Amino acid sequence: MDYKYITGLPLPKFLDLQDRIQQILEQRPRSAAEAGGSPAALSRHDQLILVLETLRFNLRQAYVATKYDISQPTVSRIYRKLMPLISQALAFEAPDIHTALNKGESLIVDGTDVPVRKHKPAIKTHYSGKKKRYYVNIQVITTLDGKALHISEPVPGPTHDRKAFIDTGAEALLDGSPYLADLGYQGTGALIPHKKGHRPGTGELIEHDKVFNKQLSKHRASVERGNSHLKNWKILSEIYRGVFHELPVVISIVARLEFFRGNAVGTKY
Repeated sequence: MDYKYITGLPLPKFLDLQDRIQQILEQRPRSAAEAGGSPAALSRHDQLILVLETLRFNLRQAYVATKYDISQPTVSRIYRKLMPLISQALAFEAPDIHTALNKGESLIVDGTDVPVRKHKPAIKTHYSGKKKRYYVNIQVITTLDGKALHISEPVPGPTHDRKAFIDTGAEALLDGSPYLADLGYQGTGALIPHKKGHRPGTGELIEHDKVFNKQLSKHRASVERGNSHLKNWKILSEIYRGVFHELPVVISIVARLEFFRGNAVGTKY
């Protein structure tokens, strides 16, 4: 079995996560129902594969039930039981962004979309007339080598990147530190490209502006790599079909999984 492809984690990482979850469960007191209940339909190993595979490929529970020869309600129970355990097991996996800042590293910020269905709570707030779809916006901060350091809480999709950057607290994290961004972050402390028409006189960019923009564009490609690693978890790149109010928790868990995986430049699924 190709664990890295199926679960998004190389086998050593998968086994590490499995051990952490087992330790959490062993430290919890078992209820009478758990102690005397019937044997689980799947082993803990297979249950973890099921949940990670669901996140990795954004699978429908009915399909997963057929694949594992269990009922859809059983899939739902496994998913809802293991998701908080994964979150707890990886609670301390997020990189320390302050360490990078203290080293004086230049960071990059960008917003990325997570598509959602036409959920009732989102009908008026999450639809973008410009993009003709429903989605949420998350802010991603990466290093110049493409390693994600921070993934924000989601905000409604039509929220402008600058406002999302401020409202999610990402701007406060980078206060007083150098960081790069695109033109959507005008008015923040970011280094952004020079825009045609802003120069006195003709408004044409001078050679220095063109060189600066070209170099900035090369560096900003790193955040696109960071986003692409994150979007390899298809539950964040395809339309999210789960319970709408649970999406922030799902994003948080996927972020922790991605931090845990290592997010190394050049790593391929």
